[in-house]
Amino acid sequence: MNNIKKLLENFIGAEVNISESPKSVEQREKELFIELLETLEVGWKNDHELFENHGVDLSGFAQYLYHAIETLIMLKYGAYRAEIFWWYVLDRFDADGSLLGLEDEDGKVYHFKTHNQFYNFFKKLK
Repeated sequence: MNNIKKLLENFIGAEVNISESPKSVEQREKELFIELLETLEVGWKNDHELFENHGVDLSGFAQYLYHAIETLIMLKYGAYRAEIFWWYVLDRFDADGSLLGLEDEDGKVYHFKTHNQFYNFFKKLK
């Protein structure tokens, strides 16, 4: 972005301030959030399939990566929201593959069929 800024300043002959619109910042955050969910799900699934199908246990190595990711998520969103995030990644499906719901303090149950639905719910949490 610095190169673009310099080019514009040279062209215009004045200082230029470039900033991203709030809408594009929100869109980028949403895309990264969903990409993170997908990446964690694939990694978790592959770790378990590798162990179940081939007896290869990577947990000694992977536990440190998951812990680092968990810590970063907790720093970004706080402990309460991080717990819900990890529930979604790890525990939203029953052993038979059925979609489980998330129950709030008022007894309302939420079912998330898509990452987009979860993101919209998650961003409203305080």
